[in-house]
Amino acid sequence: MLTKSDNVSYYFQRYYNRVHNMVKECLNVFEQRLDAIDSQISGQPRQEVMLSRMQFMIFKKLQELMNQSLQPYGINDTIWTALIMLYSSPGRYIYPSDLSHIVVSSRTNITRFADEMVKKGWVSRKGHETDRRKVILSLTAAGTELVESIMPKQWAVYQAIWKDFSMAEKKQMQAFQYKLVDSIANVNGIPDPAADSAAKPDGVKSSHQK
Repeated sequence: MLTKSDNVSYYFQRYYNRVHNMVKECLNVFEQRLDAIDSQISGQPRQEVMLSRMQFMIFKKLQELMNQSLQPYGINDTIWTALIMLYSSPGRYIYPSDLSHIVVSSRTNITRFADEMVKKGWVSRKGHETDRRKVILSLTAAGTELVESIMPKQWAVYQAIWKDFSMAEKKQMQAFQYKLVDSIANVNGIPDPAADSAAKPDGVKSSHQK
């Protein structure tokens, strides 16, 4: 019996493979550059640098993958997330300011995306009854139909991405991601290197040192 992930088209499977190969190649090249830095200056937190770069690369490629899967519907991941937020909101309406916060996008971008969704008939827009400064975005019947038609296909994409991870691994990954979010939130400003380490003249290696 075929699962949802098995129904992901051959076209997208080829795209997944291309993305995978590209990411691995970029990360391999980046690791080589870290090796070059290690040979010239001591004290590099190599693993931390590599892990951080991996986060950047994974986010970028994941977003590209999602945009690729949504392209047949004429939307991108940001618009899809906005539609999901509207669909899941009580009464299926939301304020643009709240949507901007949840989607992590500027108010200018949210206005542009709202214009596009209104134009396509997926969302309606009206002023607040008592506060003229506020605008209400509501999901239309056409928007609801669109979300419900796309959602199972997007679920299949998510399942395909995570199919090689066990339930325990996914729980552990989620816990680590939350821990990373907390760690980033606790960084106050840009940390300065320890004064004594910065002052050491032997921190920088000559081109002949190994």
